Amino acid sequence: MNKKNQIITDDYTLKEFNNKCLKQKVLAIDTEFIRDNTYYPILSLVQIAGEDFAAAIDPLSNINMKPIWELLTNENILKVFHSGRQDIEIFLNLTGEIPKPIYDTQIAAMFCGLGDQVGYERLVDRFLGLSINKENQFTNWLQRPLTKSQLDYAISDVTHLIKLFPLINKLIEDSGRQEWVSKEIEQLNKKDLYYVNPEDAWKRIKIKYSKPETLNILKTLAKWREEECIRRNIPRNRLIRDETLVNISLFKPNKIDFFKKIRGIPKNLSHSDLNEIIKMIKVAERMNANTWPQISKINKKCNADKSSLDLLKLLLLYCSEESGLAEKLIADVTDLKSILNGKRDGLKIFEGWRYEIFGNFVDLLLEGKLGFTIKNNKVKKLNF
Repeated sequence: MNKKNQIITDDYTLKEFNNKCLKQKVLAIDTEFIRDNTYYPILSLVQIAGEDFAAAIDPLSNINMKPIWELLTNENILKVFHSGRQDIEIFLNLTGEIPKPIYDTQIAAMFCGLGDQVGYERLVDRFLGLSINKENQFTNWLQRPLTKSQLDYAISDVTHLIKLFPLINKLIEDSGRQEWVSKEIEQLNKKDLYYVNPEDAWKRIKIKYSKPETLNILKTLAKWREEECIRRNIPRNRLIRDETLVNISLFKPNKIDFFKKIRGIPKNLSHSDLNEIIKMIKVAERMNANTWPQISKINKKCNADKSSLDLLKLLLLYCSEESGLAEKLIADVTDLKSILNGKRDGLKIFEGWRYEIFGNFVDLLLEGKLGFTIKNNKVKKLNF
């Protein structure tokens, strides 16, 4: 390993580094990757820090990454990430396995009164009193050789993270919320979180129209696009953008010439692609209407008036401030709309710690046993 740059590009140095890692109880992990022109991200660096050492491993060099893959699934070592979902997705795509056990400081921070999806820079400043120079964040991580500035930036992410972990973890322990945090982090262990089922790709697309016939065509086209992008390893928008898929679903062209009338059709879309789209539309039109997708009423305009929703938002804000938990962690607007539409089954807010923090107060509010007042310019709840 080059001591100056702390980058590992050969198997012997990697073996030595891996042996040091195996003696640790906790490792901080981060990655650098590029996803500009591909469906799957291209892993460019893996940064790892122990208590008093750190390095970046170069997967683009002629190096055997097997020791790192095995290290990531070593159950005797806790792997700490910050906002680790994309990092975990990369490892899962490359190895078929999710690192374990894992800890995510962004999730933990949401239990510490630090707000929704708190950024890494804010945590470093809050706990370590340091500022991060982000000028290298969007540099080309595929270029070789990497500059010293790039490497210093990449490795600092894990050297800070390994110091952040015990500080945040102590806050969690002091508040007695270890079990709550663990349950949230457990969600990152579900492989389904990282895979897009082509059948469900349409659900990611924002659409104002909810006619089942239109949705069925959109679902069919989105499935085709997803499979094509996976096969070609290109980003979705590189083939055809979401809003263009929606326009096609509404217009339902049955001849290539008709595509000229549709806004947003890419100029580089081949005749073969256009013919395939026409084919997919015909496939969708032949489907039984009973199989057409529907948009849940919860996702449409809420039946309750705006003031009712605002009242629940006020209660959520109050519970968030009182508990120090991020609003988004407790509930979102869809949850609140579900409540006003009379739905309870399957809602997280009526289970576990969320019920203790928020759900039981929702019940009291709906029963007319809870209200609000203002004392010393602060909102306070009243139990009747």
